[in-house]
Formats: sequence, structure tokens, C-alpha cells
Amino acid sequence: MKSQPTRSYLVFALLMLLLSSLLACTWVDLGLETSPQAPTSAPVADREEPVATADVLVGDREAPISNTTVAQTLNTSAPVENVPMILRQDDEQGIVERIFTQNGPAVVRIQLSQGLGSGFLIDDRGIVVTNNHVVEGQREVSVFFTGLYETRGVVLGTDPDSDIAVVQVDDVPEGVRPVALGDSSQLNVGQMVIAIGNPLGQDRTVTTGIVSALGRTLQESQAAGNFSIGGVIQTDAAINPGNSGGPLFNAAGEVIGMNTAVAAIPTQQGASQLSNGIGYAVPSNLIKKVVPELIDKGSYDHPYLGISISEPVTTLDVKNGRSPAAGLPIRPNASSPVAQAGLREDVILTAVDGQVMTSSDDLISYLELEKRPGDQVVLSIVTLDGRSGDLTVTLGARPRISR
Repeated sequence: MKSQPTRSYLVFALLMLLLSSLLACTWVDLGLETSPQAPTSAPVADREEPVATADVLVGDREAPISNTTVAQTLNTSAPVENVPMILRQDDEQGIVERIFTQNGPAVVRIQLSQGLGSGFLIDDRGIVVTNNHVVEGQREVSVFFTGLYETRGVVLGTDPDSDIAVVQVDDVPEGVRPVALGDSSQLNVGQMVIAIGNPLGQDRTVTTGIVSALGRTLQESQAAGNFSIGGVIQTDAAINPGNSGGPLFNAAGEVIGMNTAVAAIPTQQGASQLSNGIGYAVPSNLIKKVVPELIDKGSYDHPYLGISISEPVTTLDVKNGRSPAAGLPIRPNASSPVAQAGLREDVILTAVDGQVMTSSDDLISYLELEKRPGDQVVLSIVTLDGRSGDLTVTLGARPRISR
């Protein structure tokens, strides 16, 4: 008889516990449904794009892009502190539309008697930037803005080594604003990019892609010297003949490169065909160095070490006794700046100004983007018999390409 009250008490306690749990669940559900602070969910695009890490140059001032700035750009109201930034498909579409609307009118078609290219307006004085190979050999060209607006363009200066040229137009349509040049040193592989140009004569065509690689070199000429453009951006945004000289934008709407070339694939017949998805753009930071001098004096002097570079040697080469150090085998050219600094023999170059060099791309990009003739650099070298040391070299001016 004493066990009956105990069982009743236990049943009662279990019922109360179950009721409390139900009430708690009901309160949570109601809270989520009625709270005005709850963010709404949205589908995530198939391709996720981080966009919130770059510092960009807007006009003459540096403006860091924060998570908050990106959120405002994408018209989102969700909190962004400590949340990874991901581009949804509708966000990407909105960015492309905004960039084309704001910057498309500043993209021009440059027409020659045979052939055409693209260019973009960079200031209110009517300065248009394009590729050297678009206007090579020309003093004047026809420049077309939107619609039927045509004006004369005078070629102020060209630089074959960077494939950059400057054209001064007589007139600019009312309301057309120049583009802003961004800071290409802040790019990351995987960032979204947008190309605008005139491929195959199709005016102001927009294509999108990502930064596929950074710090490439692009051989511009087979002429004497056989020099390369440094710091080149590789992208998978579609680029075709006629895109040359057109701008490559980042997601913030700044020009971070100028579309210049597409990789060519040799065919069995000895010809070549354009690759699909391997395009190259001259970086905006090189444009910002070269253009002012083209405007002022019509030419640009590139920094010059005066060395020949062989294939890099690796850690395995060192392990197997084939080299005293990993790095770039270099040979001084006669009467070059590096020879004048005292280098007379083949050595292994391991670093420049403390920055490790793993390829000729690294070296050429560093000199092109960071140095000028007359600057000093410190080469860290290892002789073939294993002696290491530093050599200070005053950079000269690269010999001009003669055409």
C-alpha cells in the first residue's frame, strides 16, 4: 500500500517536466517568428567569392574596404561583423550591373584604318589609356564613346615594354566620368573581376571572371632585349581581339588592370589558336607609374639590372649536390649595372632587398612595380663554390626597344 503514492508522485512529476519542455519549445518558436531582428535567409550562389579584404586607391586617397562598406555596396542589412563575406548570385549580378552603368560610358572604342581596340578615360582632361599595340605607329586615331559620339585622339606617348599608351581626345561627352584606378598590389587570387571592351567589334561587351594568378610576366616583343612586362594579372574573364586596352575592374568598381593579351596554343599546322580562359592584364600600379611620364615626355624608363636568368634551382638540386643553394642562377651582362657593382661571375640569386626570389617572374615584377632607374637594390647571392654575401646595385635604365 505504501508504493501507490510513490508511483503517483513520479507520474505527476514526469507530466510536469514534459509540460515545461513543451512550453519552453513553444516560446522559442514564437520568439523567432515575431522578432524584427531576425535576418532572413537567402540562397548562396554556386560559386563563393570573398570580397572584403582589399585596400583600394580612390582618386588620391587610400580607402580600406571594410565588411561594413561591402555590405552597403551589396545593399544588405544583415550584420557583417566577424562574418565571412560571400557573393550570392544576385549580389554578383548587381555588382556587374552597377559597374557597367557607372563605368561603361568611360570605355571607348579606338578605331584605326585596319583594326580596332579599347581604351578608358582616366581624367577630366580627356586622357585615355590603351595598349601600345592598339595605336602603335599612329599619331592620330578615331575614338568612339557611346552612341554616335566620335572624336579625334592624339597619341601623346607609348611604351612598348609595358604595352601602355596614352591618347588625348579633343572632346568628352557631357556627363561621362573618368574611371578610378585601384591598387593592384591588394589583389588576391580568386577575387571577382569584370572586363569591359569591344571584342571582335562588339561595343562595350561585359565579361566576368576571377583573378586566376598574380605576378605573371608577359613577353611583349621579340625585338632586341627580349624584355617582359612584370606583375601581370592572369584572369579567366573572356578576352578576345578588340578587348585590348580595355579596363579590368574589381568588385569595388576600380580599374585594377588593362586587358592586354590571351595565351595562344600552337597547332600542328604551325599556327596558333587563342586559349579559353587564360587572359592577361597589365596591373594598374604599373599604369599609374608609366602614364604620367608618357604624358610629360612621351616615354618611360624601366629599371634595369643587366643579367641573364636561367631556370631556377630547387631544394632537390641542393640535396643532390647540383647547386650550393636554391634560387635563380644569374649571369652579369657586360657593362651592366650589376657588372659595374662588381659582379663578374655566375651566381645564385636568393633574394632582393630581403624578398625571396623563386622565379624570374618574382624578380621582374618586383623591379617593375617597386623600383625606378637610380634606385638601389641589395642582391643576396651565393657563389657556385658556396660563399654567400650581399651586393648593392644602382639600377640603370633598360635599353629601349627599337622598332
